[in-house]
Amino acid sequence: MITDQTHAHPVDNAFGAFVTRINDHFSALTGPIFETNAAGMFDAYLDACEDPAERQKRTCSCCRQFIERFGGLVTVGDDGQLVPALWDIEDAPDPYRGALGALQRKVRRASITKPFLSSEAVFGKPEKGGWHHFAVKSGKIFAGNGLDNAFQAACARREAFDSVLRALDEYTPSTCATALRLLKDDSLANSEAALGQAQFLVDLHAARDAVDGQQAKDNIVYRMVATAPTGFCHPRSSMIATLLDDIAAGKSFEEAAASWAAKMHPLRYLRPQAAPTEGAIKAAEAAFEKLGAGTALQRRYGTMADILETIWQPGIQEKQEAKGGLFSSIIPKGVGAHAASMMAPATVMTLEKFRRTVLPTADKIEMAAPAGRTSFVALTSAVHADARPILQWDHDQKRNPVAWYIYHGGSSASDFNLSGSFYDVTAITAPPHAWLGQVHPQHGDGIVLLLKNARDLNKCGGHSAIFPSCLKGEFHGFRSTIEAYSKTNSLGGFGEDNVAGLLLSKGDQYQVTLRVTSGDQVSEYRLDRWD
Repeated sequence: MITDQTHAHPVDNAFGAFVTRINDHFSALTGPIFETNAAGMFDAYLDACEDPAERQKRTCSCCRQFIERFGGLVTVGDDGQLVPALWDIEDAPDPYRGALGALQRKVRRASITKPFLSSEAVFGKPEKGGWHHFAVKSGKIFAGNGLDNAFQAACARREAFDSVLRALDEYTPSTCATALRLLKDDSLANSEAALGQAQFLVDLHAARDAVDGQQAKDNIVYRMVATAPTGFCHPRSSMIATLLDDIAAGKSFEEAAASWAAKMHPLRYLRPQAAPTEGAIKAAEAAFEKLGAGTALQRRYGTMADILETIWQPGIQEKQEAKGGLFSSIIPKGVGAHAASMMAPATVMTLEKFRRTVLPTADKIEMAAPAGRTSFVALTSAVHADARPILQWDHDQKRNPVAWYIYHGGSSASDFNLSGSFYDVTAITAPPHAWLGQVHPQHGDGIVLLLKNARDLNKCGGHSAIFPSCLKGEFHGFRSTIEAYSKTNSLGGFGEDNVAGLLLSKGDQYQVTLRVTSGDQVSEYRLDRWD
């Protein structure tokens, strides 16, 4: 407590300057903030004051509450040492330098207890009863996912820290590095799903080994866990444990790859293998009501209006006005006829080269009918445009409720309403998870050739095509109920305006022939791989 608005004196002015410097420093913090077990903070603040009268002025319940609640907050430096979140300032006014040093020493000797998250806009009470007190404005207001409050989210991160520490103790740096190499080499099926987590474990080992002292090592882990995707923070219960266990056990690559492939099977990975219990259904009902997501699971087939980005669309061909009369189609003597476009055999090239060299000038693209079953894909979207976002790439600020589905083992052209030898490409787009600058490497890279009249005649087997691997983290606890819903509710909006086509994924081998018209020239290209 310090200044009275009508009776200020030099020491009171110093307090205002002190609080301003604390606010400036706190608002400039960019990394995660943590709570500690620092105790006796307010006593340290008072004990640093030798003037009994000034000490009495500082004895304030509002300031006590602030210092005891927020005074122990810290960030973690690159060396793993704790840095006071409030008191790490060098230009404190003279009357408060002693108190500042005492508070710094208290905090630096403390240990982290959990991440600090708060939905409050201001910490402390800036003014009460005409007196000013310690208070800072929050630069990071906890928004949450609608299910957990700030305290629950912080406790969950505390548990994640323990889980990561156990994994680091169990899996050596060498084991984690081997897993990362195998995943980067595309030696394993659907490697993108675990690549980020493997890199996270390797980075954790490296960062921890770069600092001295067990507490500093733990602090570094805390800092990295605080900002990591939730799915990265429980290695022992995630898919990557399968690979790490096999590497640690000294199994052959063939054995490890077979085990990995079995668990990463599209019909098993993150897919519930049993019907939800009655309790699980009730919990999901309560959660969706709390989230206001009652309409979010209602899905329909996508249309061209849902496509937010395209890589290519057909060129606009201007119609030439007919000239002349009855015999205008006859070519006069001496005027050469237009030479027919000479067709060479199809040029074999990678998809990347095709995008660089052919696509920019292509006016029209046709895809040759594929032989056998292949990766035809259908796009879906939300029935209600204002429904709560449930997909990882759909956000309130940037809405994108479009998803896709593909059949395991592929589909025939006739399954997708296609017949004949060539199909018009109406647009080329990236998969929906890559639109609007989104980056979701766990879902892979690819492009989709949207085809005229393509639509899934099997109607997804009567399902809604909602898959746990695409959902936001807050819905993962209810994935068995969500999948059961998907299996018993069909997609709406089936019709001629549906968008569907062929998915070409990075890492796959292709046998795709495209006939491209540029101006009055026609060429054929056979795409065999991504790059």
